[in-house]
Amino acid sequence: MPVLRYATVADMLARFSEAELAQLTDPDGAAVNAARIETKLDDAQATIDGWIGQVYRLPLLGCAKPLTVPGGEPERVAPPQLVRIACDLARFWLRDAVQEDSDVYRRYQAAMAELKAIAEGRALLSCPWGGSAGDLVTTDAQQGGGEVLFGFSARAVTDDSLRGF
Repeated sequence: MPVLRYATVADMLARFSEAELAQLTDPDGAAVNAARIETKLDDAQATIDGWIGQVYRLPLLGCAKPLTVPGGEPERVAPPQLVRIACDLARFWLRDAVQEDSDVYRRYQAAMAELKAIAEGRALLSCPWGGSAGDLVTTDAQQGGGEVLFGFSARAVTDDSLRGF
């Protein structure tokens, strides 16, 4: 199964101006450096996986878009909230310095708060066409979430039961 990309350079361009991204990725501000954006999107994806991996089995399946061709395989895309979160994180990390009262900083903080809410189970990933974005991690002893119970019976072999042997 191919790894689901949460956001692409095209997503960044759709959300933020080309001029802003060129200024952030090219020292001359002449053109958008897609490779630099992709690096920050990879960082964002790793950060997102670190948070949502506590609740969803990775790699994330993604949302199944409705079929356009009968009998075909549905296209899997990232939940829209992960696209937004990945873009906001990448935009923040493309900057050398960010003022705490800026929109970039507020969006970064909101993205991190949403990831924390998902990891704590207070929010879920949603798919616009219905269904689930992925399989929930089941609680088991190896993940530390389940309670392990041990049962011990009374000792069956005693000195009295062994007398005469």
